[in-house]
Amino acid sequence: MRQLTLIRHGVTAWNKTGQFQGHTDIPLSAEGQKQARALAKHLAKATETVDLVYSSPLKRAVETAEIVFPQFEIIQDERLKEIHFGIFEGHTQTENEASELWGKWYADPFKRKAPQGESYEDVRLRAVAWMESLPELERIVAVAHSGTIQMLLSHVLGLEHPLWRKRFYLRHSSITRILFKGKEAIIERVNDARHLATSEDDPFLD
Repeated sequence: MRQLTLIRHGVTAWNKTGQFQGHTDIPLSAEGQKQARALAKHLAKATETVDLVYSSPLKRAVETAEIVFPQFEIIQDERLKEIHFGIFEGHTQTENEASELWGKWYADPFKRKAPQGESYEDVRLRAVAWMESLPELERIVAVAHSGTIQMLLSHVLGLEHPLWRKRFYLRHSSITRILFKGKEAIIERVNDARHLATSEDDPFLD
């Protein structure tokens, strides 16, 4: 049975201030690095081997991957990037809500592209294309973003917008795992963050 483990990157300063990141290349904060080290320690206890490690090329994902899997050459893939929020990046939810353009986009972000950015359908298409191109290996890991992971889960479960947004909350450095048996896909776990000692209240901003 093939196994795809999806890890959300550690927290950043912008996650804490509530600023939309998207493709803006923000590094991990000290707390995010600590989360990644805790995850590395947690995974080191497992007896499972890993064949390949992929990552979004954005710093917050690559840094997480390098901390958790220092012994691997990290394969960066553009298709694992977070949604491009366009003109909304760098701004908070409150700031964006003051814009008329935000209301038009947020009414259906799955189909509508953010101004100078993407739609979630764009993210789904590229993320699924990545998943379907993976080699036939037993255990693959990818460090990515909440939006990207949510789109992969939605695809596997056949969910349509807006159901996916209400169903999948992913903490920073959390583990989500999909098992593949032939053409059948099984969600083994979602948002596994047992390695984090404290609770976290991070916004839906990646």
